[in-house]
Amino acid sequence: MKTIFKIILILMLVQFWQCSYAQKSIKVQKGKEKPEWVNNPYAFYSERQYFVGVGNGDTRDAAEKNAIGQIAKIFKTDIQVDETLIESVFESFKKNKGTIRSESTIKNQTRLQSNVELKNVKIEQVYFSEKEGLYYVLAILDRAETAALLEQDFNENDKLLKKYFDVSQTATNKLHRLSNINKALALAQVNKLINEQYKVLTGGQALTSAVDENELLNAAKKIKEQIIVQVKGTGEANDEIAAYFREIISRFGFSMGDQQPDLVVNFNLEMNKTNLNRPGIVAYNWHLKIDVFDQNNNITLNTVNLAKRSAAISEDEVRARIMRTIKNELENAFYKKLMDYFNSF
Repeated sequence: MKTIFKIILILMLVQFWQCSYAQKSIKVQKGKEKPEWVNNPYAFYSERQYFVGVGNGDTRDAAEKNAIGQIAKIFKTDIQVDETLIESVFESFKKNKGTIRSESTIKNQTRLQSNVELKNVKIEQVYFSEKEGLYYVLAILDRAETAALLEQDFNENDKLLKKYFDVSQTATNKLHRLSNINKALALAQVNKLINEQYKVLTGGQALTSAVDENELLNAAKKIKEQIIVQVKGTGEANDEIAAYFREIISRFGFSMGDQQPDLVVNFNLEMNKTNLNRPGIVAYNWHLKIDVFDQNNNITLNTVNLAKRSAAISEDEVRARIMRTIKNELENAFYKKLMDYFNSF
């Protein structure tokens, strides 16, 4: 699912604990008078060479996080990434024990909320105000040095992206082609994030990929449209559940059809009315089972086996509640399981 993240863009590789060892080696200044760097840090660190953050807090750790957060704000932006795809591809790399640096890149790039990790940030000064009972911390980020590290990450990702793209164009198995183009797409999105960081650090300069973004997107669209999915249902609410599947299939970019399908989705919903001995309450025990048969690789994927009880004040309401639960299951767990399967090759 494409989601807009208000993210702080300079994630990757260096964990907070890796910074902490160096941070604790900085001697704490004390006194009643604040050092000049508290209010005027760029008098000591050139703005052309560094990004600087000054933070304070009741504890040293809180002040450090505040200072790092001030630098992180410089990289804050709105950007669209396919979080599910990136996480799924990373999990595939992890399970296959890949030895690529971009595994860490992908992993950390998907931590888009509170656990921000900053690359190449250093704690330079720590001061404790005895008068206020507050710690003050000055953090710096060397712009040129960090840009060089990001360029290295970008180039390593790009080599791998090109490799997966080339395989996606030559593989004969449709799902193998899909798996490789998905990996290329995920790496391209990670590199898009890296490029945003790089532009901030270099005043607008950009890094160039070996595969043009439009070429990659058009190739992915073509591969996905060639995959045909057939949906077959039995039991209750066939038409409504089939409509949910059409939405999911459209998210993947696949085609629907009954002639020589690559994937056959079989689903069955059983609903049995039950008496809860509660006046005015209608209840059903229900069971949804979904299997996906991959005809290219002769594999049956058991994706959903959901048994639940739902109750409401009327027949219409309880059935609507069941359908909402099923739709949510398809949009989340089912979609994720299929995505992971497609990226497993």
